[in-house]
Amino acid sequence: MAGMTTSSGSVQAARRLLLVHAHPDDETINTGATMARYTAEGAQVTLVTCTRGERGEVIPERLSHLTESKDVTGAALGDHRVGELAAAMTALGVTDHRFLGDPHSPGRTAAKVTAAGGVLFRDSGMDYDQDGAVVPSPDSPPGAFALANVDTAAGFLAELIRQVRPQVVISYEPGGGYGHPDHVQAHVITMRAVELAAETGWLVPKVYWIVMPQSLARATLGALAAAEGESYQGPAPAGRLPSMVVPDDQVTTAIDAIAFTADKVAALRAHETQVSVTTAGTFYSLSNGVRSPIIGLEFYRLVRGDPAGGRDDLGRETDLFAGL
Repeated sequence: MAGMTTSSGSVQAARRLLLVHAHPDDETINTGATMARYTAEGAQVTLVTCTRGERGEVIPERLSHLTESKDVTGAALGDHRVGELAAAMTALGVTDHRFLGDPHSPGRTAAKVTAAGGVLFRDSGMDYDQDGAVVPSPDSPPGAFALANVDTAAGFLAELIRQVRPQVVISYEPGGGYGHPDHVQAHVITMRAVELAAETGWLVPKVYWIVMPQSLARATLGALAAAEGESYQGPAPAGRLPSMVVPDDQVTTAIDAIAFTADKVAALRAHETQVSVTTAGTFYSLSNGVRSPIIGLEFYRLVRGDPAGGRDDLGRETDLFAGL
């Protein structure tokens, strides 16, 4: 596959994919198999993580000290999650990872970023309303990503888009997947960055949002509820679903990366503070203990560009780069 050389002399692959995620672990949960597949196929996969996830909840008791530190900045957990993310990227084969606003090498601690003059946005945290829906935290810290100036944050991302020149950009839909304010902000700044990059040097041909077909989501919940019986703690199969679950006709693209499910499992295991994976590697759960199946089939909605190429039996694209 022919490459291209940038003005800085770095060689880029002919196919270039850039993903924007809010915290470490989000990339693997939502798009891990896709990332592994395209990396294996020779595409340049660039991951942009907006925060270090300093306000995440730690699952293993042996790591509880990470949230018991007197340092209210969450630096201990943030530094640990940087290491988890690096391990997850190794499992997925991804070598190009950046923190939003850090112009230097990826995978560094907050102290090193600050010393080098980089910018690091902080995990905003979240809360729940009386109906159990995710809402912004009432005590978001200084520098919280959700409170950042949109054009400032988008400007950092736009500059990276101009450097990498991806044909495909992926992030969340407007609800941020499930309402977390950092995910919503990631959506907003991604779409704004695509606009800014187009004004100043690179028009991204295809932009996708991460989604899940409603029929599959409800069928999966129904199967889990039936299998677990009274012990089932997940959402009601017929109840309200998170914003990433959309009507089936809004799912334009289904990426079959089932061959890379084992890589996704390994990457999930790397995020041990945030994710528990069953011994068989078939299910994972977050701090709420609700089980979800680990699958290598991942879904998207094309919101910029034209669908093209081969289709599955439901008429959905099977390749993010189709038509390019």
